[in-house]
Amino acid sequence: MSDSNPARNFYHSLNQQSRRDSLSAGRHLLKEFNQQQFVQFDQGQPIETLIKERTSFIDQMLKKIWGHFFPQDPDQSDLSLIAVGGYGRGELQPYSDIDLLILGENKDKHTETISEFITYLWDLGFEVGHAVRDLEECIEAGKADVTTATNLLEARWLSGNYEAFISLQNLFNLKQFWPSQAFFQAKLAEQAQRHKRYHNTLNQLEPNIKESPGGLRDIQTILWVAKRHFGASSIEELMQHNFITLNEYKEIRAAYLYLNRIRFALHRLRQRHEDRLLFDNQQSLAASMTDTPTDDISKSVEAFMKPYYQNVHVVARLNEILLQHFREEIFDTGEERIEQINPRFRLVDDYLDVIRPNLFEKNPTALLEIFIILENYDHLVQGIRSRTIRLIRDNLHRIDDQFRADPINKALFMEIFRQPKGVNAALSRMYFYGILAAYLPAFARITGLMQFNIFHAYTVDEHTMLVIRNLRRFYLDDYAYEFPTAHQVAKQICKPEILLLAGLFHDIAKGQKGDHEKLGAIDAKEFSFRHNLNQRDAHLLSWLVRHHLDFSYVAQKKDLSDPEIIAQFAAKMGTQERLDNLYLLTLADVRATSDEVWNDWKNQLFLQLYHSTTQALDASQTLPQDRAKQAIFHKEKASELLKQYGLGSAAFQPFWKTFEQTDFFSRQTPSEIARITRNLYQCDPDEINLRLQSRTNRGATELIIYMHDREYLFSQFTQALDHFNLNIVEAKIYSGENDMTLVIIYLLDHDHCPITDGNTLERTQTALLSELEHPPQDRPVTHAPPPRRIRVFETPTEIHFHAINDELTELSLTTKDIPGLLAKIGQGFKQCQIKVHDAKINTIGERAEDVFQISTLSDDGLTRSESKERLAQTLLDLIEPSANRDESVG
Repeated sequence: MSDSNPARNFYHSLNQQSRRDSLSAGRHLLKEFNQQQFVQFDQGQPIETLIKERTSFIDQMLKKIWGHFFPQDPDQSDLSLIAVGGYGRGELQPYSDIDLLILGENKDKHTETISEFITYLWDLGFEVGHAVRDLEECIEAGKADVTTATNLLEARWLSGNYEAFISLQNLFNLKQFWPSQAFFQAKLAEQAQRHKRYHNTLNQLEPNIKESPGGLRDIQTILWVAKRHFGASSIEELMQHNFITLNEYKEIRAAYLYLNRIRFALHRLRQRHEDRLLFDNQQSLAASMTDTPTDDISKSVEAFMKPYYQNVHVVARLNEILLQHFREEIFDTGEERIEQINPRFRLVDDYLDVIRPNLFEKNPTALLEIFIILENYDHLVQGIRSRTIRLIRDNLHRIDDQFRADPINKALFMEIFRQPKGVNAALSRMYFYGILAAYLPAFARITGLMQFNIFHAYTVDEHTMLVIRNLRRFYLDDYAYEFPTAHQVAKQICKPEILLLAGLFHDIAKGQKGDHEKLGAIDAKEFSFRHNLNQRDAHLLSWLVRHHLDFSYVAQKKDLSDPEIIAQFAAKMGTQERLDNLYLLTLADVRATSDEVWNDWKNQLFLQLYHSTTQALDASQTLPQDRAKQAIFHKEKASELLKQYGLGSAAFQPFWKTFEQTDFFSRQTPSEIARITRNLYQCDPDEINLRLQSRTNRGATELIIYMHDREYLFSQFTQALDHFNLNIVEAKIYSGENDMTLVIIYLLDHDHCPITDGNTLERTQTALLSELEHPPQDRPVTHAPPPRRIRVFETPTEIHFHAINDELTELSLTTKDIPGLLAKIGQGFKQCQIKVHDAKINTIGERAEDVFQISTLSDDGLTRSESKERLAQTLLDLIEPSANRDESVG
């Protein structure tokens, strides 16, 4: 048989050839059609044309296949084949599900044939969702579940008994089948639940084109409500009925076509149904759909994603406007509750509204005034009325240089930040409706700007708004339980508006080239000058933006037990006011990067740095200025604590003497020294003594090892702990007298929480004890592939050395957070005969940023360049075994 016409061959094969041959012909037909559409896509064929053609093509295939299995005349058939859901809407992408309803009163007598029909579709390669029901079952299922009702609402007849389909349609159209008000409320609740699953944010870095806020589902929700209440089945009909304006129609249509084009490309790329813009998908699509040079992957992806975020903002905004408009129509009682606020604004059914539609045209200043009113009436207002949102959007062009230079407008903008309540709600709406981007051109540059890494889970603009939200929460009593210290500090801040402005400006220069903290400080300084901030406030704002990375850096990478480190940081702070503001800004900033970034361990590091620096800034307190004095101070306090347990110095002095010449007493707190002493002072030094404490005041599980010293101990316990999928966040190794060593390790589980499971603790202790009973063994290094989210990022390994003193060298290492990283580093230290004294382990998204204090086995620092180069090369070979790598060693 000729293969020149795949469609004719397939349709002929249905009746003339074997099932295997017809399936082969059908798959070939589908493959040919897909390839044809992919070529058309690359040639720029409109996406709506491709979608319509695919729907029509699938319709024809299914009708032919149905006719093969149910060959009787359609008028005489007692079954109907009906397309529902997305297929019923006529919106098919290359690998979309095919949703079908088989309707019939005598369906049971066709069970076997129906099963053969559905199986045949699956064998062809279709993803089929189907239901077999009679009319009564359809109505019952629809009434019980709004999702089922929505699928049936989009029913479209394909073949079989047409009268049965019409009967179904007539039943759906009855008012008692999901009345408009109930349907609206159910779809609104369904949308709210869906948005909640995606953290109620438009700008997640791995969004779902269909389900995420602002995605295609939000457009469909508009149309579902419109169809149920108004009988409108398209966006064009909504415009014809004056529910949306011409500009809104153009905006939402453009967004709809854009999102569908991306979805088509995504299906094609993955060769399956896929709606998630995962990092690897973004990278591939950016290479094929943007003109940005692909040698800079981050820039290419950012350029690809920016229009995506802009389009979902359009969809989300119009979704809010139209659903609110529908609410007013659907729940219209003929009476409105109106309360006039001033000559310009009023409340209509608890929504803020303009009195005259030409208000913003005649008085552009009202574009800012409305948000002051929103703050002052925060307890009464549910939102801004849909027609007023439209007017705000239509008048954004009035916020120009002349508007920004007007003293009244500048004063109003500052007043928005100074209000005692409703600030976050007002700023969020200013952001959502485009006011912030119009008033601050620098903010417009970061709108929709993603950061191609795991650490930042949101775009720069969304992250900024979350920082402001977090800052406001510090002031609210309802959220005091989250961060009690931050709540108390916030209450002492004299000018919260400066802190909020610092949150607004801290990343505002990420839309520019250069160090964003330095450029952002310049932007903040210029803003302060334009808005008449006094010199003190202007300097504080600029300083906070310039130094907004410092607190986190010191807290996570420096030795906070070192009095010199604290003294240097306190000198940089200069005043308690700066420290208070910077602590709150940093806490809000880190909390707004990702849900996975924050944990109790980091919280305790932040608190430790804050309290230590506060003490250093307090002139009334006399604190130890070096480690020796701090050790004496800590020993005195620890002795007092031990006395409360009936322990005199004679009992524990031998244990203390063992570690007298180490940093144990200066680096551990008095309470930790007392607790460790109580646990170990009676232990047999010839045995391996292990203690695991699930929770400590450091926010991590504490593992203590007390045993005879041995070489390469760090390598041994890192490899052992690696098998349990536990994360070491800090390790301290004290080598004392009499060949004894004390190791203190802080651990988190794979969820970055302290280990609370008793079985895990017991298994870990047993296995580690068994491991340490033997000398270190050379194990082959395994190179497991990194997780998907990490694999797509390029993170060159960087290794730097810094001399601490004659005995210690600091090694800082930045690399990709690959599986077993710390075990590989430990093996590298072993191969190069390196002794580890301290390790601070920090993971930031896909990056590991670790700092080690090391020495030779004879307790000398690494002074020879050859030793450093050998160690660096050994670590590189273990971490990046591929010959093609980009490393930096310094």
